[in-house]
Amino acid sequence: MQTKRANKTDRSLKLVLSIVLFTAALMIQSVPSVFAATTLLNRSDKMSDSAAGANTTHVVSFTFTDFVSPVGSVQLEFCSNDPIPESACVAPNGFDATSTNIVSQTGETGFSIHANSNANNIILTRFPVLVTTADVEYEFDNIMNPTDVGTFYIRLRTFSSDDATGIAIQQGGIALSVNRQFNVSAEVPPFLRFCASVTIVGFDCSTATSFLIDLGEFSTSQTKSAQSEMVAVTNAPSGLSITLSGTTLTSGTNVITPLASQTASSAGTSQFGLNLRANANPAIGADPTGPGVAGVNANYNNPNLYRFQSGDVVASAPGPNDYRKFTVSYIANIGTNQPAGVYATTISFICLANF
Repeated sequence: MQTKRANKTDRSLKLVLSIVLFTAALMIQSVPSVFAATTLLNRSDKMSDSAAGANTTHVVSFTFTDFVSPVGSVQLEFCSNDPIPESACVAPNGFDATSTNIVSQTGETGFSIHANSNANNIILTRFPVLVTTADVEYEFDNIMNPTDVGTFYIRLRTFSSDDATGIAIQQGGIALSVNRQFNVSAEVPPFLRFCASVTIVGFDCSTATSFLIDLGEFSTSQTKSAQSEMVAVTNAPSGLSITLSGTTLTSGTNVITPLASQTASSAGTSQFGLNLRANANPAIGADPTGPGVAGVNANYNNPNLYRFQSGDVVASAPGPNDYRKFTVSYIANIGTNQPAGVYATTISFICLANF
């Protein structure tokens, strides 16, 4: 009786053990294999032009955080709906990257564009190797922006394969935007300011208020001299020119000889002339001043040498000219046979801007 009970107990233990082992086997078989891609950090894209439909460059940068998996390809998928890698991508209207090139690559290099790339999908390919540089940047040219104004996205993925197939190692998204462009225009009007006077305070043409020079009485032993000033400024692309206009000193039909060439002052000789320099004989005049670039014409640019020929250009600038002040030095001499009389003249300086 006792022996039979023992046999029955053994079979029960075997049955229980068998059921436990079978259940454990089922539990092991039902555990799935799961791999989740990690995140690329510091993702950004700099577009050279955010206008809808514009041909632009993209500078895409991000940071790797996985250094144990070889990387053979990087996918940049451009979508209009969202940056989520797991959802279906809708290509942005008008977006086209089929003609793009890699202009530069920094960090992880050696990539080229895979043949499987298409209008909204750029695949960078290389022989798979481990990542050794965290921060990377890739510049692409000749990419056409979407024609629709608004937001679009880049889905970034890295793969161990060289053709962006298989399981993604790392991933992330970037949001971009194309906008309507604001056209801002303004006109800079043509500008010329010119004034002449016996004296001008600084470059202030409002102080040009005196226009009469009195040389006093002539003497055969002393040169008569005087000076006046003029200021010129313009934004004309081809600059400006200042032309001398007038006659020599006259009294009726009697004249004081105008100097046809650059000549030194000589008391006792009939002479009338001018220049635009600082002189020592006589001590009169000043050199040009101011930030402008206008210069003195060669015929009036030598100290102590004078000339007077109506129609001569006495100063000019080849382009836009900031404020420039010129001092005009006049000399007059008479000979012993100069007829008596009151000698006078009117001299004009004409400034033309060359627009």
